[in-house]
Amino acid sequence: MATQRAAKPPASKAVFINCPFDDGFRPIFRAMIFAIISSGYYPRCALDATDGAEVRVSKIAQMIGECDWGIHDLSRVEIGAAGVPRFNMPMELGLHLGTRLFGAGRHRRKRALILEAQPYRYDAALSDISGQDIEVHSNDPGEAIRCVRNWLSEHRSADEPPLPGAVAMLSDHRSFQTEVGALLATRRLDALDELTHSDFLFAVRYWIASRGRALDFR
Repeated sequence: MATQRAAKPPASKAVFINCPFDDGFRPIFRAMIFAIISSGYYPRCALDATDGAEVRVSKIAQMIGECDWGIHDLSRVEIGAAGVPRFNMPMELGLHLGTRLFGAGRHRRKRALILEAQPYRYDAALSDISGQDIEVHSNDPGEAIRCVRNWLSEHRSADEPPLPGAVAMLSDHRSFQTEVGALLATRRLDALDELTHSDFLFAVRYWIASRGRALDFR
């Protein structure tokens, strides 16, 4: 029997995340995911599916095309052990901006949240975006939640209900971290820090459902 692929979320509710996936950045990455799901949107990223036969840049370009929203974190554009900076994140931001500039239809309405750890540091590495609004998370997961929540809130249409405030979402995130372990144990899943990406997505949705909070995926 053929395996059925999970249905892709509507582009209008899909948020592409372009950021580092290493252990050091994981708290910020997962805080972004929590804010996106809590706001009723669907996070998408390169970790969604692993296929060694798939060309990475093609997968990323397709995913950017399938999402009307994109979060691009440039806080790791810094000199690495090899003596050169990593340009993966700026390249993916370029794909997003190029799709908006040269695409047709809904692609012209793509929105981007550009994040940094320190104010104005990007000027030295990527001065072409100096005229754009850059939000700073200061390597603080709580600040990352605030940035993502406020960005999604600012661009909601007038007929959509408001999102929970940043203070409420931060409180929810703290409760999630302390409470979800017991829920994971009932499902025989690993501890929170050891969850795979797909299991973490499940954990966030499972916890929200356990709190009786309906997600608005309109």
